[in-house]
Amino acid sequence: MQPVLWIIIALLLAGAIMFASSLKTRRTLPPLELPDGESLPKTALQKRAAWTLLAVLGLTATAAGCLVWFGPQAWWETDGIRHLVTGLLLAALVVFMFFIRGVRALESLDDGSFDERDSAILNRSCAGVGGAMMVVFAAWMIGLTEAHMPTRLIPSYFLYLVFWSLVMTNVIASLAGILLAYRRG
Repeated sequence: MQPVLWIIIALLLAGAIMFASSLKTRRTLPPLELPDGESLPKTALQKRAAWTLLAVLGLTATAAGCLVWFGPQAWWETDGIRHLVTGLLLAALVVFMFFIRGVRALESLDDGSFDERDSAILNRSCAGVGGAMMVVFAAWMIGLTEAHMPTRLIPSYFLYLVFWSLVMTNVIASLAGILLAYRRG
């Protein structure tokens, strides 16, 4: 199996871990009772997190697609491709930075758009990030070790890919944690 496919498997496992941790969190929250046919409207934090996650996933998937299309070695040896992929990932981080700045602005408003529930969800949203990053890192290590077992030499450009995959896993898992915390089972 190619090392790039290991990251896809790791991301799926990380998503499963995030979902399992959110189930545990949901069980500790008191149930919300609403009249029949009524649902809670989406909060400003929830809307921002959803749009940010969509943008970050799109940019990250485009960068991953470029990497898979050209291959890791061609990506490393061709400056244009490497700059494109790095630019897409940096753009995803800028989108996340604007999300964080927007959340801080929401917190400072006194109009009720950010309440205690939002604060609690934001504080708990990173609960699964460490686990997700460990799964991604383990998948990289297993995949790289198995793929390069005959020579026992792993090309150094994979370190760059491991770094970026862990950074993007952190961002995606943080945003997914916010959205999963709003779900009620």
